[in-house]
Formats: sequence, structure tokens, C-alpha cells
Amino acid sequence: MNRPTSPKQSTTRVVGLAAAHSVMRVRPNDVLQIAHARGARREVKDLLREAARLRIAYREVENEELERIADTVHHEGICLLVKQAPQPQVSELVRAVAKRGLLLALDRVENPHNVGALLRSAAYFGVHGLLVVSPRGATLTPAAVRVAEGGAEHVPTCLVPGLVEPLDQLRTAGVRVVGADAHRGEPITSYRFPARAVLVLGSERHGLASEVEQRCDDFVHIPGTDAVESLNVSVAAGILLAFATRRGARAS
Repeated sequence: MNRPTSPKQSTTRVVGLAAAHSVMRVRPNDVLQIAHARGARREVKDLLREAARLRIAYREVENEELERIADTVHHEGICLLVKQAPQPQVSELVRAVAKRGLLLALDRVENPHNVGALLRSAAYFGVHGLLVVSPRGATLTPAAVRVAEGGAEHVPTCLVPGLVEPLDQLRTAGVRVVGADAHRGEPITSYRFPARAVLVLGSERHGLASEVEQRCDDFVHIPGTDAVESLNVSVAAGILLAFATRRGARAS
């Protein structure tokens, strides 16, 4: 049942029940091997039945062995070895919103749990693509994929060394750049998003970089009290996306 893999083949680990089920639904032919814990038999039985039908190798291991394979204790009882999905180019995201749509861009948001939570919200609200500044690596981390609860399979994610060039490319294509700020800009409760837009969020500590701010056509903020300085970036994104995608919130 084992499938041979090329030494040059790029692979990654997918851990977590929701993420594993999503991969098996969206791109099962990219799944090479599966390891699961004895305690997760009930949760993964349908997944393993499909794996057997597709002749994907799987095995049951002790929890300690699964932690070693998954390289994390937060595996939720399953780990998939999967071919690395091809990463979209910025030009592909431009085409995705050629007539209408919303993209999300993250400036210096590095915590994988925040990135994963943002991906989950992006998938929930139908965002057409995600831009992530990632100077350290060229792929999403397994932790981000797990926290995304399957969202990573539904939102094309482009990892870039910086946002300046991608935002310039999007603006040239007629996509309006909307920056999220803790206090500046129009309240999200009254702002009407353009038909084609990219919403840019910065890190909680540093906000948007100055060169990114210079490329924003508009700014929006979430009205609140002064009890705390700001919201967690993933919480803020959920609120902003809910307003951005609600009926009547977009220009024609």
C-alpha cells in the first residue's frame, strides 16, 4: 500500500482532525501516508475507510510515536504526510478578484496560531485569497494549518517576503487597498467596501509598516471603548470580514 516518494518531492505534515478531513476531501491524491493514535479510532474511521479505498498507507501508533512523527503534542490523534500544495502567485490572486472579491493581507503577523485563526475566518467568510509576509519560510506551518480547521485547503495563500510589491501590483490592477487601524479611518460599521478590495492587517504590537500604509487607499477601524488598546488581530479580522462581506456592504 505504500506509495514511493521521490527524494526531491516536497512534503509537509498535516495534523488535527478538521485539517486532516479537509485535505482528504479536497486533495486526497496528495496524501502519501497516515498515522493515527489508538484513541482516535472513532474520529478517524471514515477517513481511514476512504484511505483504504484510495490505497493510501496508514498505521496505528502509540501516542508517543505520533508526537514524534507529528513533531507536536497538539496532533489531535492524527498526522498526514502530504505533498506540498503549489503556492499561488500574486497574479493568480489578481485574477481571482478580476470582477469582484475580497483578499486579505497580513503585514508582520508571525504567530502561527493567529495566522491559522485568520485562515479559518477567511474561509468562513469566502475570502478569495491570503497574502502573508513570511521572510523565514516558504510554507504555512503545520500549527497554522491545524488551527485553520480546514481553512487552509479553501483559501489560496501566497507567502511573500514583503507586501510593497504585491500591493503595488494589486493597485495597478484596480484593486483598492484598505488598511485596518486601531483608531484611524472610517468606522467599519459605516464603511462600504469596494467591489474589489484587499484588506490589510498589521501585527498587534507594530501595526502596519509605513511603506504599507503609504499604499493604502482607505483606512478602517473597529469602534470600541478605551479600556484596552486593541483587539487580537485574529479577532479583529473576524469582525472586519463579517462587515466586509455582509449583504449591501460592497459597492457594485
